[in-house]
Amino acid sequence: MLKCHPGGLRGIVNSCGHLPLAVRLVSWMRDVALAARRKFGAGSITHCCLKMKKRVLEMDTARAALALSVVATLLPMPVLAHGSSSESLVRMSSQREGDVTHFFVENLQAADVTVTLEVTSENLKSSNRLPLTRTVPGKERIELASVSPVAPEKPWKWSYTYYATFGSLDAKHDDSYVYALPYAPGHTFRGSQGFRGKYSHFGPNEFAIDWKMPLGTAVHAARAGVVVAVKDDSDFGGGDSSYDTDANYVLVRHSDGTLGHYVHLLKDGARVQVGNHVRTGDLIALSGNTGHSTGPHLHFSVFKARNGKERETVPIRYQTASGDAVVLETGKNYKALGTPAILASPKGPVKETVGMGGS
Repeated sequence: MLKCHPGGLRGIVNSCGHLPLAVRLVSWMRDVALAARRKFGAGSITHCCLKMKKRVLEMDTARAALALSVVATLLPMPVLAHGSSSESLVRMSSQREGDVTHFFVENLQAADVTVTLEVTSENLKSSNRLPLTRTVPGKERIELASVSPVAPEKPWKWSYTYYATFGSLDAKHDDSYVYALPYAPGHTFRGSQGFRGKYSHFGPNEFAIDWKMPLGTAVHAARAGVVVAVKDDSDFGGGDSSYDTDANYVLVRHSDGTLGHYVHLLKDGARVQVGNHVRTGDLIALSGNTGHSTGPHLHFSVFKARNGKERETVPIRYQTASGDAVVLETGKNYKALGTPAILASPKGPVKETVGMGGS
């Protein structure tokens, strides 16, 4: 979560003091928002704005008007225009009943989403130990916690921050499973970045694999499962992390609860929809160059949630034409097992490209 000012929005507005400084405030906030996108991605800005909007309710009328104008200015910015799944994974809400305040989270996705809730409070006790992390099943709404006064006769207050990410805490990867290469049988592509790749495969992408391939190459399911998320409306990409949230992807939930993540897909390149059941080898998308990408390629990983802030990829093995249970390496070519076939999809014919390709 981005801290926009040591004193939050209240501190920003108080430091301005009066409405004539609104222009200076808006300009400063735009600089903060752009810096946040470069460092954290668009989702952090939206979370920051929503948090600020909530704090507006604590201000007097004149300052609230100024604060709301700032939030309204930030939210429609182009910085958010291309969307980020992170700000729309869940909807947080609070409900007060007497002196008790309940905190609810609604999962807006078909996939499991893991949420971490942090509450700062004075003269309040919680029904659950905080901070707390829970996995919320797709499309469900649950109560995370409630707080009530320790001493009801004294003043009390609270504020909260939440984080959300795709994936389940309960997923346990089946390490005996051997994955198919995520492209057409008989085709060969080079692994351009493997496990713990120095360019970007660290942290939550530690055990991801990249293959260089031409735009529009058919992407096939590496493992059977249910499609739980699809994004293919972006045509934006570039060589720095500010483009992270512009990546198109397909997310498939496996039988062990882990998620298969196919990323950097072509605009309008998805060939499946949420709810579709896919078998190993089914056509699911076309490769592209969207998001944080320095050239056309496919990025694939299998992951689970560690908490609401982080996910963790798992090391997996692949079946190739030359051997079973292979751990892929950077710079080597890998041929998919089987014989090339004529492909079709609900959105029309697919042009297959044979060879290493890419640039």
